[in-house]
Amino acid sequence: MNRKVLISVKTVQFLDGQPEEIELITEGEYYKDGNEYFASYDESEISGMEGTKTTMKIENDALAIIRQGTTNSNLIFKKNLNHVSLYSTPYGSLEVTVKPSKVAIDISETGGKVELAYIMEASGIEPMDNTLELNIKQIS
Repeated sequence: MNRKVLISVKTVQFLDGQPEEIELITEGEYYKDGNEYFASYDESEISGMEGTKTTMKIENDALAIIRQGTTNSNLIFKKNLNHVSLYSTPYGSLEVTVKPSKVAIDISETGGKVELAYIMEASGIEPMDNTLELNIKQIS
């Protein structure tokens, strides 16, 4: 059964050693399928990805962020797994590699929290240190 939830995604990118924080808070849907949890929401103009649906597939030891629409990607965050993916936007495509150093997941049927620390690399761009904190809370 799909539940209405409040989804908070806080990302910090370290550019030239300086933190740049972005936080998105939105309503979305949340459900369990087998041993996996799924949280999804529609991106907005504010995120720069209007027309894209983001789905987060949460497992015991991994998080996948799947985007479909004007932006398409499938990023997998699993500790000690370097994942290469194609990130497609209306402006072009880019091959990116994510290298997670922290994947902490505390999730249940009513919501939970995921914390990531990772390096993102792409051709022609300096590697970027990132953190991501995902919070999912059921709406009463």
